[in-house]
Amino acid sequence: MARHADARLRPMIAAARGLLGPFAAVAMVALATATHALLMQFVPRLPVFSLYYPAILAAALVGGEIAAVIAVTLSTVLGWGVLYATLGARLSADVHVDVLLFALTGAFIGAVGAALRRVLLRRRAVFLQLADREARYRALFDGVAEGVALLKAVREDGKVVDFVIAEANAAVLEMFHLTSKIVGQRQSTYREPFAPEYLAAGRRALDGVPVRMELYSPPAGRWFEIRMTRVDDDLIAQIFVDITEHKAAERHKTEMFNELNHRVKNNLAAVSAMLSMQARAADDPRVRDQLAKAVDRIESIGEVHASLYRASSTGDVDFSGYLQRLCARLSTSLLDSDRVRVEVDADAVTAPLEEAVALGLIVNELITNAAKHAYPAPMHGVIEVVLRRDPSELVLQVSDHGRGLSANDSSGGIGMRLVRSLVQQCQGRLEIGGEDGASFTVRVPKHAEPAAA
Repeated sequence: MARHADARLRPMIAAARGLLGPFAAVAMVALATATHALLMQFVPRLPVFSLYYPAILAAALVGGEIAAVIAVTLSTVLGWGVLYATLGARLSADVHVDVLLFALTGAFIGAVGAALRRVLLRRRAVFLQLADREARYRALFDGVAEGVALLKAVREDGKVVDFVIAEANAAVLEMFHLTSKIVGQRQSTYREPFAPEYLAAGRRALDGVPVRMELYSPPAGRWFEIRMTRVDDDLIAQIFVDITEHKAAERHKTEMFNELNHRVKNNLAAVSAMLSMQARAADDPRVRDQLAKAVDRIESIGEVHASLYRASSTGDVDFSGYLQRLCARLSTSLLDSDRVRVEVDADAVTAPLEEAVALGLIVNELITNAAKHAYPAPMHGVIEVVLRRDPSELVLQVSDHGRGLSANDSSGGIGMRLVRSLVQQCQGRLEIGGEDGASFTVRVPKHAEPAAA
C-alpha cells in the first residue's frame, strides 16, 4: 500500500521540483520590484535596475539556467516599464542603450549563477557520497565481531619506534578489557605488554608484508590471532580474532595424540619383548626365525608411530626419514654390517600413515629375504633401497646382486604372500625381476606428496 502511494507521489514531487526554478525567478524579481518601489520614497534617484542583479543571481542559484532566463526577461520588461512610466515621451537613445546593457549584464550574472549552482550541486553530491561511505565504514568498523584497530607509526630519526592507536572498535576494546581512552595513546603505554617482536611485526606490515601472528593476553586470559596490513605510509590496520577455543582444542588433540602414541609404543614394545623371549626359548630354528621376523614387523610399525610422533602430525609421515631409520635399525639388528650392508637413496616424500605402515612392512620383508637368500654366510654384498616420487606415483625398489630368485622367493613363501597383500592394500603393483640378483619394485599411485621443507 505504501509503495503504491509512493509511486503516485513521485511524479507530483518531480513536477513540483521542476516548477521551483520558475517560481523562484518570479518571486525574486517581484521582491526586487517591490523593494525598489519602497526605497524610491527615500532615495528618489535609486537606479531602476540596481536590485534586479541580486534577484537574477539568486534565481540562477535556486533554479539554474531556466530560472536565470525568466529572471532576466522579467527584470528587463519590468525595468523598461518603470522607465516608460516615469519618463514617458522623454525616453532617449541612451535609455535604450542602458536597458540593452542591463539585459546583457543580467544574462552574464545569470550564467555565472547557473554555473556556480552546478559546481555547488556537484560538491554536494560528492559530500553526500563521502558521508554515505563514512556511514558504511563506521557501521562495518563498529559492527564486526572481530576486533579492529588502526595504528599510526611514531618515527624517530626515520625509524618506527612505536605506534599511536588511531582508532579501535568496540570489539577490540571488549576483547582486551580496555576503554576508548586508549585512542590517541602510544601502544607501548597501555597495560598490554609491548613485546619487541610485536613492534617488528608492525614494521614489516608498514613495508607492505602482510603479517599474521598469535598473541596471548594475560589481562583477558585468552589467545588472539592478529593480522596486520598496511593502509598507507604510516598507518596499519590490525584485525584480532579470538582463537582461545581453537588453541584449547588443539592442545587437547595434542595431549590425546601423545597419550595414544605412548600407549601404542608401550604395547608394541611389550609384544616385541614377549616374542623375543619366546624366540630365544624356542628349540626349533624355524620357529625362532619366524618369531624374529614377527619382532621385526612389530618394530617396523613402532618406528612409523615414532616418526609420526616426532612430526607432531596425525595424518602424514615423513616416509623418507622413516625409511632411513628403518634400514639403519635392520642393519643393526638383522644384518652383519661387516658382511652385508644396506644403502638407501630416498627422495623427500610424505605418505599417509596406513600407507607408510604397509610400505615399511614391505621393506622389512624384502630386506629380510635378501639377507637370507641373496647373501647367505659367508657371502658379502649390498642391498639397495631406492625411493623415488614420479609425477603420478611413488616408486620403491629393493634390489641385491646375490644369487637370484628361486620359485619360493618370487611366489610361494609366506613373506612374499605378505608383500603382495600389502602392495594390494596400497592399491599399487609389484614388479619382480633382475638379471644380476633380485629386484622388487613397488609402484603406488597418487597418494604420496613431497615432504615439507
